[in-house]
Amino acid sequence: MLFNLPVKIYMGDSILDKLKETAGWGKKAFLVTGRNFALGTGLLQKAEALLKEAGVGTSRFTEVEPEPCVETAEKGAKACKDAGCDCVVGIGGGSPLDTAKAIAILATNAGSLRDYFGEEKFPNDPLPVIAVPTTAGTGSEVARYAVMVDWSIPGKKTISSYKILPKISILDPSLTITLTKELTVFTGMDAFSHSLEGYMSTGANPLSDLFAVESMKIISRNLLKVLSKPGDAGLRGSMLYASMLAGMVINKTGTIIVHGMAYPLALGYRLKHGQTNAMLLSSAIAYLYPHYREKLILLEKELGADIRAVLERLVKGTGVSFRLRDCGVLREDIDKLAQEAVGSCERAMKRMKVTLGADDFRKIYEKAF
Repeated sequence: MLFNLPVKIYMGDSILDKLKETAGWGKKAFLVTGRNFALGTGLLQKAEALLKEAGVGTSRFTEVEPEPCVETAEKGAKACKDAGCDCVVGIGGGSPLDTAKAIAILATNAGSLRDYFGEEKFPNDPLPVIAVPTTAGTGSEVARYAVMVDWSIPGKKTISSYKILPKISILDPSLTITLTKELTVFTGMDAFSHSLEGYMSTGANPLSDLFAVESMKIISRNLLKVLSKPGDAGLRGSMLYASMLAGMVINKTGTIIVHGMAYPLALGYRLKHGQTNAMLLSSAIAYLYPHYREKLILLEKELGADIRAVLERLVKGTGVSFRLRDCGVLREDIDKLAQEAVGSCERAMKRMKVTLGADDFRKIYEKAF
């Protein structure tokens, strides 16, 4: 059994000052954020001030879009090199954190980001990455993945390497309190999807299962509560912890078909990542249940309920519609989505107990419609 997670993790309220430990990894930090949150809330400025106190210079890159693409990472890498930065700090949700990892790779490796899609493809060690998540969903702060959009395909591609694991991750629940209801729901369901897909992956082991089950327990108990008490730091902390556990899970297991099937929806309809996972999760698990019955029954004993009932309660309880038809998806597009899913699920199928094809994907999309 193998489990490798060389990330120094800090978790607690008001611990952003741990960012000063960046001084142990570089003299000038390249700060990577989205276009609005970090700058608009003053978080970016606070991070810059803390780094200055620690004797670390900074340079900003605030151009990360919700679905970051190859060109954004390449632009950021050029700016990073031009500024003479020797470490990268990602602040935000999964998009800035994944982009920070991609920039760290390109800052020390020649060519296009496309050259490094896949497992352990780049020859030179990337710049050190420090992660400050502001959402509770992706688990990117403890995961060896950077997922980027390649519009030349179009599709999402993944870089996987233990070398891009952050050196330090700072999990401060107070940074997630201002999340909107929708983002709280989407990121929470994304984390649940990570844990459940990882639990069903053929790459799972007893330790990853331990983290997955605990993560699902926490989310199933707290997601609806945090919607009614959005300012509760304790509930926010529980969700952030569960998201981190889920990131640890997929770091070992990867995901199965839910994520792969979600990619065409996210790109084709410009929907949010966690939203598309939530749209498909119930339908996919119901379809796969007969093939995973034995292991899912063990999970249900831990959760105290049928997994399909748990998912239904969460989805309905959020008050957000996750039906494809309510999110702009057209029924006549389902065949095309199913064909696209064959390609986007290619890596996921290697982690499945059962082989699926376009007809199976079509049935799952139709049920989710």
